[in-house]
Amino acid sequence: MRLISKIIFIVIVVAIVVSGYFFAGSPPQAENIVWGVNFSQKHATALGLNWAETYLALMDDLGAGRVKIATYWDLLEPEEYKYQWEDLDWQVEQAENRGAKLILVIGMKTPRWPECHIPGWARSKSKADQQRKILNLVEEIVLRYGDSSAIQYWQVENEPFFPFGDCPWVDKEFLQKEIALVKQLDSLHRQIIISDSGVHLALQPYFLLEKGAVNKTFFWQRSLGSGIAS
Repeated sequence: MRLISKIIFIVIVVAIVVSGYFFAGSPPQAENIVWGVNFSQKHATALGLNWAETYLALMDDLGAGRVKIATYWDLLEPEEYKYQWEDLDWQVEQAENRGAKLILVIGMKTPRWPECHIPGWARSKSKADQQRKILNLVEEIVLRYGDSSAIQYWQVENEPFFPFGDCPWVDKEFLQKEIALVKQLDSLHRQIIISDSGVHLALQPYFLLEKGAVNKTFFWQRSLGSGIAS
């Protein structure tokens, strides 16, 4: 009976905590919102658009001065050890020319299906080898664009705690290694963003924030202004 009572007590406490997390109070009203847009070279192409013209139209026609660009491992390293920077170089350069600010999303899991954009040559590699290659990619990106006036933030992975998409693994410790590498390499010490899907109670980003692993965490919730930032 004591064990059953303890279990019931724990369930009640968890239910109260979860209910309070989702329903108690209201988030502060957002102020001084700076709107931006997402850009995906892959998605624009999949829609039958000229991705370069679409990218320029976002800034020139729509007037977007803040753009989040998804980088893709399979586009940047289609063959092992052979990086192709031309497209991403151009995107960063065009933002620089217009005084636009960028969030560069880097890592294995970046926006749009299949979520984890692993090149074909890397799919059969072991988890350890894949992670080594991802760290190499992250290092190359940060060193290449670290001096760009357009880069405002780095986003390391996209919804890394949400097990969705064609992804071989989820590894919290590896995410911390990626974040530590970016912090080590970025001489300008930009803020690092991690993102949460917002569809489940993912508390891991809180723990990373407590450890000082990231400078800013965004949680996409029901209302504007409900992000959590350090």
